[in-house]
Amino acid sequence: MSPFRRLFNVSGIGLFDVLCDSQLAGPGWIVIQQRVGGNESFFRDWATYRKGFGSFESDFFLGLEKLHRITSLQRFELYTHLVDEDDNTYNARYDGFKISDEDNGYALNLGKFNGTNYEEGMRYHENMKFSTFDHDNDKVDNGNCAVWGKSGWWYNHCSNCNLNAPYGSLYCWNYGFILLKEVKMLIRPKEAMKK
Repeated sequence: MSPFRRLFNVSGIGLFDVLCDSQLAGPGWIVIQQRVGGNESFFRDWATYRKGFGSFESDFFLGLEKLHRITSLQRFELYTHLVDEDDNTYNARYDGFKISDEDNGYALNLGKFNGTNYEEGMRYHENMKFSTFDHDNDKVDNGNCAVWGKSGWWYNHCSNCNLNAPYGSLYCWNYGFILLKEVKMLIRPKEAMKK
């Protein structure tokens, strides 16, 4: 089944559209981030990342507040689908994806890892708050990783995994710098795995 839109209703936000995908990893997934065309700049401010931006037909980020509200409802898993410049595909799955509230900087939690990547690139950023060029929450004393990485992300001492970076040398998964041309981040309730 091709990706399709669905209305989602979350307390504190109300109704909003989500993009669903049942092709990449089975049924029940909501796409929360997509990089498939390079048409959208991810070098955005805090307010824009909070709200979300882009187009379901191309590149988008669902929004930090929506992610917090959704992942507060129950336990969610995260699935990342990665395609490199040579059309090799990789995936990474975490069984406890959760985003904290804004007062706690939309900090990232992941859970246990399973996947085809030889390094689990996102682990380095677990428990980190989100950073943007106007909201510096990384651990670097001098400078802002969001400015260096030209995107918002859960930066630690900058990054060995930045799936929001511009296409090219900074757009990487791990210290091996797999150059990626396509990324999708998807979430679904963990109990959907048992069905």
